[in-house]
Amino acid sequence: MLSIPLEGSNFSLNKESGPAEPLSLRDKVYGYLRQKMNNGELLPGAIINQKEICSELSISRTPLSNALIRLEAEGILTIHPRSKVIVNKLEEEDIQYLYEVIGAIEGTLISKGFPNYTLDILNMMDVWNKQMRDHITSGDLFAYDPLHYRFHQVFVVMAPNKFAERILNPIKNRLWDITKKSFPQQWYLDACTEHQFIIDALREKNLDKAITYLKHVHWDFELNKKYIKMAYYL
Repeated sequence: MLSIPLEGSNFSLNKESGPAEPLSLRDKVYGYLRQKMNNGELLPGAIINQKEICSELSISRTPLSNALIRLEAEGILTIHPRSKVIVNKLEEEDIQYLYEVIGAIEGTLISKGFPNYTLDILNMMDVWNKQMRDHITSGDLFAYDPLHYRFHQVFVVMAPNKFAERILNPIKNRLWDITKKSFPQQWYLDACTEHQFIIDALREKNLDKAITYLKHVHWDFELNKKYIKMAYYL
């Protein structure tokens, strides 16, 4: 059974691990670029000014190039040799594919980790989901995002799989870390309702119900298509 520490009345999710390794310069540049995308400073279609970034961070081209290569491998940007680096636009078919992949992998993780969903874990997920709803109601998307990541990370922690995590993390970054052009509040509220349905199904020990709803409602592209078109640059 996996151990997930609970601190006081505030639930927190932590993997048991040793001290965190210090970030490499490449990872710091990678995080910096992703933050600029999340803040809306680098929108889809934008050309990355490499000289400017090197100057801002006081770094050489090498760590920047390494970070750009990683971002290209994750599908976030395209490197045109001896020309330019462009932040990719998400096309409709891209998002449909990513939704299907996340639904399939998270469904498998829930199945594998099903015995690990204790009352404490489900209560923790319930608290986070209520907090997410409160943040959406108040219009605070930046407070919602970390809880949203944490909620979905439970599926990985309950059934640890390094390959699944390596696939899921870049996809989630691609979908969730790019600034959206609008904030369809109802979409996020619907997501919280769906989260609650999944929690309740797990409380009922109804694995089929939880997985079916996750894949065919929560991560169903057609059901979310209206809001996806509103939110992303399609």
